[in-house]
Amino acid sequence: MSMDVRNVTVRFGGIIAVNNVSLELERGRIVSVIGPNGSGKSTLFNSISGLVDIAEGSVLIEGREARDVVPSRRTALGIARTFQTPRFDPSENVEHAVLCGFYHTARGGLLSSMLRLPAVQREEHELLKSCHHILRNLNLFELRRALLSELSMGQVRLVEVARAIANGPKYLLLDEPAAGLGLREQQVLGEEVRRLARSGIGVLLVEHNFNLVRELSEHVLVLDQGQVMLEGSPREIEANQQFVSLYLGSAGQSN
Repeated sequence: MSMDVRNVTVRFGGIIAVNNVSLELERGRIVSVIGPNGSGKSTLFNSISGLVDIAEGSVLIEGREARDVVPSRRTALGIARTFQTPRFDPSENVEHAVLCGFYHTARGGLLSSMLRLPAVQREEHELLKSCHHILRNLNLFELRRALLSELSMGQVRLVEVARAIANGPKYLLLDEPAAGLGLREQQVLGEEVRRLARSGIGVLLVEHNFNLVRELSEHVLVLDQGQVMLEGSPREIEANQQFVSLYLGSAGQSN
């Protein structure tokens, strides 16, 4: 089972932001997309999650064409994602922010919720239990009552990862999740990404920190000006002089 991006092209007027890009993400694998700023990485993510229109090509989720499926329905197909800039109400607390990620899996209807029927109460208990499990894995449980406005940007990014996990995805798209994270937070993130892959989730990672990419990924695509310039294992990529000149030369070597 896999998510297949086939020959995807995205245009904004006369500008080609993504040009004939293909990738395959199998469940249980970690694939990374890297490249300098403006290379089309986030636009590629947006095309997969349905936030921008695809001019050419297709996105197949386990064989189902998702090109004309609206973003909310792609979540139901098994895609969850984070964003470069986390999208939260700063006045809500961590626990509530993550619980919102379960919305499309909740079974209780409006009437049964209003009447507080036993089945709804049991479901709420199970969702809260699952929420707390996710928060513990990301070292966020002690912050569950904290407002998002009280957290560091690194912590907010981890909360967004937690909410995406709460979607129960088959394929998880992480857009620069390590930006602003301290070393220990990066380690926690890496451990969770590995755990998710072991559980059978496919992880697609956009990240500037090549050390993290090297540690986590089995396959890497390097984008330049919207096109795949290189692809291969992390070892193959970092040994390629084109990669050294383009990526490390323009972005600076990651620490």
